[in-house]
Amino acid sequence: MKRRAFVTNMASAGLGLALTTIPMSYIRNLDTEILILGGGLSGLYLAYLLEKAGKECILLEGSNRLGGRMFTRKDINRDVGGRGIGDKYIEVMNLVKDLNVEMIDITKYMNEPSAIYLDGQLHPKWPEAKSNPGMLQFMALGKAPQLTALDQWYQSTNLDETYSELLKRNGLTDRELDLANISANYNDIRETSAINAYHSMAFRKFNGSKKILNFKGGTKSFINAIVNDLSMPIYTNKFVVSIKDEKDEVFIKCKDGSRYRSKKVVSTLPFSTLRDVNMDISFNVNQKKAIDQIPYTLITQIHLHHKEAFWKEDNTPLSMWTDTPLERVMNMSSTPDEKAIVCWINGKGTHFFDSMSEIEIADYTLKKFKEIRPASEGKLEYLGTHSWGKYPFNKGAYIEFGVGQASWFQDMIRASGNVHFAGEHTAYRSRGIEGAAESARRVFNELVN
Repeated sequence: MKRRAFVTNMASAGLGLALTTIPMSYIRNLDTEILILGGGLSGLYLAYLLEKAGKECILLEGSNRLGGRMFTRKDINRDVGGRGIGDKYIEVMNLVKDLNVEMIDITKYMNEPSAIYLDGQLHPKWPEAKSNPGMLQFMALGKAPQLTALDQWYQSTNLDETYSELLKRNGLTDRELDLANISANYNDIRETSAINAYHSMAFRKFNGSKKILNFKGGTKSFINAIVNDLSMPIYTNKFVVSIKDEKDEVFIKCKDGSRYRSKKVVSTLPFSTLRDVNMDISFNVNQKKAIDQIPYTLITQIHLHHKEAFWKEDNTPLSMWTDTPLERVMNMSSTPDEKAIVCWINGKGTHFFDSMSEIEIADYTLKKFKEIRPASEGKLEYLGTHSWGKYPFNKGAYIEFGVGQASWFQDMIRASGNVHFAGEHTAYRSRGIEGAAESARRVFNELVN
């Protein structure tokens, strides 16, 4: 494994790499063939592919760390972003093997039973599947037509309606729609397009993964392995404020005043932040609308640590679906001796906590847990909260198409002049982590073929 030439301004990234100070005058005059914006998985994997092909590149990351939405927060020692890897994630698993990154099989933890807390009553086990409030959306979605291919979703305009309309037509009442909204990983089922759910369902069906894996030591071990394999310059704390595409070159300006010039630029920035950049680029009409308008799903996580196994005392599964502001309580453990407890709040429900201080969140969460599960009193410790909606470098967890917006997809991911677009939001087939890697492969082919 080779050491990278230099990583600058890494502040508290926790990568454990030697830092080299580069004079600002040198940085300002850097020229390169390809400039990659964003140091998440798509940007890093693209850098990895391009470097293997002998291409000259520089990567700029706006925050003080690398990894993007693959984020192991050092202060609480928890992964707060994407971490689940299907064993049939072709691009990611090939990279894992190339870099010899150690994985842990967590499949059995994903299938643990869940308690239900509804209308002030805790149910250790719900009596029947068809009325389980945590499963309502899946029961209704299962009655809908299914896609026949992974890349059919953006072409299926006939299926483009609000998710709530689809669910209601397949049997859910207005009351049940409210309950289903808690389980749905979207901002609001009455606003989001059903296309998102169709695509997710197709990915689960056609991807073919039988196991779910995590990275041993957290996602940081994977990100570290990629970074340590690269030799190209990588700069952190380079928040891009403007992109200007001219006939033969692209000019980039960062918040710190540094400037970069390259033949090609690849933006892996989520549209939720790219829309804040001053851009002089000849976008097509749908591309401009997509960058300006498509929302990103809000997710807030409240991380807890247990001092004692209270779920054994009250003989109730640790995981819970609730109709409280805590929404879903998940066991995010990777090993049998671990119980990583996370309260997972989606969409508009995040506003309840995102307006609170850390102290207020801790106080509310522990009190509400005591109300739901009296056995937890004195046995839980608050670790911290992570809000992807408030995180300035993403402003959301992942792209979420509204009604009519999926039809913009093919136009929105096209190269515009010398500017190309990667990131999970530009993946044709896959979702999440594999989608990010898939998009890097697509842009690599655009640049080298």
